[in-house]
Amino acid sequence: MRKRLESEVRRGQIAEAALKLVVSEGVSALTVKNIAREVGVTPPALYRHYAGKTEILTAALDHIVGIYAESRRRAFRETEDPVEQLKTLFFSHVRLFERHPAVPVFFYSDLLWREEPILGRRLNRHLKELEDELTEVFRQGQKAGRIRTDEPPKQIFIAFLGLFSSLGLLAGRELFRLNIKSQAKTNWRIFETYITNMEARPKQAGKKRDNCEVIP
Repeated sequence: MRKRLESEVRRGQIAEAALKLVVSEGVSALTVKNIAREVGVTPPALYRHYAGKTEILTAALDHIVGIYAESRRRAFRETEDPVEQLKTLFFSHVRLFERHPAVPVFFYSDLLWREEPILGRRLNRHLKELEDELTEVFRQGQKAGRIRTDEPPKQIFIAFLGLFSSLGLLAGRELFRLNIKSQAKTNWRIFETYITNMEARPKQAGKKRDNCEVIP
């Protein structure tokens, strides 16, 4: 039992090391040799836990997906209000990016989508599960009168996804000297104000105003 626990801890350390390398040296640095160096073991010792780089990357991906899944479960346990659920989930993602700046860079890298397409498909399944769960949250929020109904739930979901993904990418690349906590609060306020604005109505397509045609 102890050996199994030690092995699981070591596997977690290896996954964490792979993510750290993405930040410090870039995706191209993800080699077995470099990951072993980061963990503090020899490459042969690393092979006792993983068959190679693809398995290590799969573990890193599963590690992050597991954190995402637990964040959703916690958000749904803490409140039944859909807007509060979304807020809890949003800020849990922000905290994840603060701890692991490599995550969004890793998720949107060519490594997943071109070099290791099997990992891209794995991530796609995670995104589909996230879409299904959160689309239902938006739908229930609309039904309860908490979320505006003039936007399709799937489109609100994509906007929500971009809300923290773009923030994570900017922070992960250290652009704009971004204060991720402060910017996250602003992002959420803008998003929440929009989705809970029940009085707003979209302009009619083709309606002329001040001699200008409104393009839908």
